[in-house]
Amino acid sequence: MITPKLETDRLILREIHSDDTEAIFSCWMQDENVSKYMWWKASDDINEAKGFVKFELGNLENDKWNRWIIVLKSTNEIIGTCLIFFNDEEGHWDISYNLGKKFWSNGYATEAMSAVMKYAVKVMKIKEISTTYAIENSASGYVLQKLGFEFIKEVPYECNGGDIVTMGRYCRYEAR
Repeated sequence: MITPKLETDRLILREIHSDDTEAIFSCWMQDENVSKYMWWKASDDINEAKGFVKFELGNLENDKWNRWIIVLKSTNEIIGTCLIFFNDEEGHWDISYNLGKKFWSNGYATEAMSAVMKYAVKVMKIKEISTTYAIENSASGYVLQKLGFEFIKEVPYECNGGDIVTMGRYCRYEAR
């Protein structure tokens, strides 16, 4: 199944395109503020963005990997990305999301992920999703709380390609 287009009041969530590379690179991939609590590292090398796009294009038909590019309807500007995937290493469905820094604090992450969660539950028939965020990343914790995730336990959390190890909050969502 190809990742479907989703829409909210202010956003379009769509599959990645090969010509998204420049926008992805300038919006978030080179920004250390965005990558601070993510697994990947910021880079000033456009080839990192090209590799990301190539990887994502290769997963377009992967039923266990649904990546969306988040586009602001009012400007048609790429503002971030979101993902639901089956975490083979941990044996559960997981989510991830990030926005370019200039788009923080506008409710976009919650709005985009609400659409993804609705799709996951109603279309993919996923009953449970788990994820972890860095304790210091309170904004992400707030998004997860609004989405209905519940805190389970504190766990070690690796960021920036494993260069930073901090404490994380492991959370779970159960469809009702």
